[in-house]
Amino acid sequence: MTTATTYPSGAVIALAPDASREEWHAVRKAGIGGSDIAAICGLNPWTSPLEIWLKKTGQTVPPRVDEVLSEAAENGHDLEPFVASRFTKKTGLPIFENPGTLRLPDIPWALVNLDRTTEEDGLPGVVELKTRSSYALNDWLEETPVDVQVQTQWQLLLTGWSFGYTAALIGGQRTIVHRIERDEQLIDDLLAIGAEFWGWVETGTQPPLDGSHATGQLLDRLHANPTRKDVVADAAEVEKWLAIRSAAKEQLEAADIAITEADNHLKAMAGDGTDVYIRGELAYTWRPRKGQISWKTAALEADPDIDPEPYRGEDTRALNIVMENL
Repeated sequence: MTTATTYPSGAVIALAPDASREEWHAVRKAGIGGSDIAAICGLNPWTSPLEIWLKKTGQTVPPRVDEVLSEAAENGHDLEPFVASRFTKKTGLPIFENPGTLRLPDIPWALVNLDRTTEEDGLPGVVELKTRSSYALNDWLEETPVDVQVQTQWQLLLTGWSFGYTAALIGGQRTIVHRIERDEQLIDDLLAIGAEFWGWVETGTQPPLDGSHATGQLLDRLHANPTRKDVVADAAEVEKWLAIRSAAKEQLEAADIAITEADNHLKAMAGDGTDVYIRGELAYTWRPRKGQISWKTAALEADPDIDPEPYRGEDTRALNIVMENL
């Protein structure tokens, strides 16, 4: 079932929901969709901004050979109707089929393909459906994970609607639903990030490399079969990155020692106990037989003198903008 509705954003249907796979890929190549923007922001552990850029510029990207991930993606698609039915059962709200691929006429590279839509108090909203393994349960308990929040805000940008829902089937047994309100500041930031990225696509300018594992794995696939032995490179660039790598390795080794020292002090304070409290709250637990410390950070966050703020580099700019708005 579909619902006839309008889009305050002025979005139009660029492709019908029953279009062929070839048509869908052609339209998707011509713009940035919801899953694309999350990857461009550095939030997708499997897809890097570089991979998105290569695909949008029509270049060949060696596929990732991972039968487990491929089957998970296929199962996720097949389970969408079930997750949609669970959403309705848990919320009492209606569920409507994907209206097709939407495009903003004044920003033609802005695209979205909605999983489903709903209606609440006479107002339309988007519904993003996910399937995740049981290992992801903690990521979904309190709120929607950041990457899916970004994807949903992109949908709200394209539709112009004020709210959306995410529904995740966890481990095939538990459905967790969260409501998401439209965030104008985040949407503005995502538009700016998308515009910069699409500029790189139009000019054929490769985006800056980031420090993600996804980018590293992509480079491994791109250069899996070397055709030459010797490469003459820019000395300043090579020395720069070798120095950065050396310094980071030293910092990593120092950090590992510091972490071990901190753990040892905390274990000694726990002694024969397992749960350690401060200010009336559980700070951490230690299970000696497992050799692990489990952290509860609420007690630490209550102390303004403790600042665990990590280093933020230029390569994480898009991710930083997103995180600051959530």
